[in-house]
Amino acid sequence: MPDKEILVVYYSRTGYTKKVAQDLARLLGADTEEIRDMSDRSGLFGYLKAGRDAMKERLAETAPSARKPGDYKLLVTGTPIWAWNMAPAVRAYLTLHKGELPKVAFFTTFGGSGHEKTVRLMEELSGKKTEASAGFRQRQIGKSPAYEAQLDAFVKTLAAIAGPAAK
Repeated sequence: MPDKEILVVYYSRTGYTKKVAQDLARLLGADTEEIRDMSDRSGLFGYLKAGRDAMKERLAETAPSARKPGDYKLLVTGTPIWAWNMAPAVRAYLTLHKGELPKVAFFTTFGGSGHEKTVRLMEELSGKKTEASAGFRQRQIGKSPAYEAQLDAFVKTLAAIAGPAAK
């Protein structure tokens, strides 16, 4: 039986996905965990390698998780979209924890497009139908009324899914 409400896990290369994850966790009173990719994805070559690995649907080598998703009622997973796909670190996390996932919700951050496709791929990989999803456009994150409104709507949906104890 889960003893906690919500865990927000995410991978972020540039900080956009981290910003959304931290905002969600703060508003929901949720725990967070950053998925740590052991590959260096910084700079131009890291960016190119990240896109290639995402396109080829490769798994990243990641640091061990500190928290167990099965200890929670709801797992909210965030990924940037690279080459119309999830980050390899998120692919690795969902693959590793597939058998222990509670209810799931997904969010993406992106500069172009690919939210719906990425969410479908995350559902397939996790073996779970998402309870809710949201796609956040990078240029709006943290800077616009549209971001705040979308974030608030997603938070209300997630809180309703997790139950009355969630904020």
